[in-house]
Amino acid sequence: MQIFISYSHADSDFAAKLAAALEQMKFDVWLDRTDIQTGARWDDEIVKGLNASEIFLVLLSNKSTASQNVKDEIGYAMDHNKHILPILLETCEVPFRLRRVQYVDFTTMKFEEGLQKVKVILNSFTSNQNPEAKEQKPAPKEKPMDPATLSTTVTTLVAPFLAKLGASMMDDAIEKLPEKISNVWEVISNRFKGNPAASGAANELVKKSDDTDLQEAFALQLKIALKNDAEFASTLQAVLKEAQKEQHISNVGDGVIATNGSIGVGKIEVTGKVGGSIVIGNNNQV
Repeated sequence: MQIFISYSHADSDFAAKLAAALEQMKFDVWLDRTDIQTGARWDDEIVKGLNASEIFLVLLSNKSTASQNVKDEIGYAMDHNKHILPILLETCEVPFRLRRVQYVDFTTMKFEEGLQKVKVILNSFTSNQNPEAKEQKPAPKEKPMDPATLSTTVTTLVAPFLAKLGASMMDDAIEKLPEKISNVWEVISNRFKGNPAASGAANELVKKSDDTDLQEAFALQLKIALKNDAEFASTLQAVLKEAQKEQHISNVGDGVIATNGSIGVGKIEVTGKVGGSIVIGNNNQV
């Protein structure tokens, strides 16, 4: 999926740095300063770039939000149902049409930290993309999991991996977990920052992830966050699905994955090579 970067030329240095970093991560990036040939009609090339891109990434600053060109590009992208990812470069008046869209706040984090959050969101956009999607009808949107089921599923999936780390803080775990599990944990960590109760529950779970009381406390904080933030819920569900694929685990209906001695609720499907036994209900082994 191609990413179109919209920005004010006052922010061109950041735009170029971000584009280069994303390209190193193997993302396909469209940037006017590198993709518009000398002598080409600027407006025509911008429209071509927008039409060829499925993701619209816009850099928000005082200069860009005052730019009519950037406003036009935002309107075009939203009218054509692009995936939208705003990047906040400085405190500014966020355009009205973007105020309900999840953004990455680079004013509160270092470039590399922000870049990793951008990567997680972009991966959630591209995770289900079929290479022939342009020639097919859009797939129906996946039914959202309810917050209680999603929070429990995530907790029972990540807890066994956290138990093996020996980490002491939620941020420490990001670099030590397997990639897909790390993506799930990073989405949660970024959402929990600034919330003492939620980040405290996450830190306690990292320290002693086999404690069922701590698992329940973490799941409760996660459920609260999911109820209050639909965009966060959508992003978390997408990266969870990718993590389940890597672990050869999938939910059927609204069931909850059983791991680390937990009880699975609903229908559960496990594929791939599985060793040992599966515990169902009251320690009934299969």
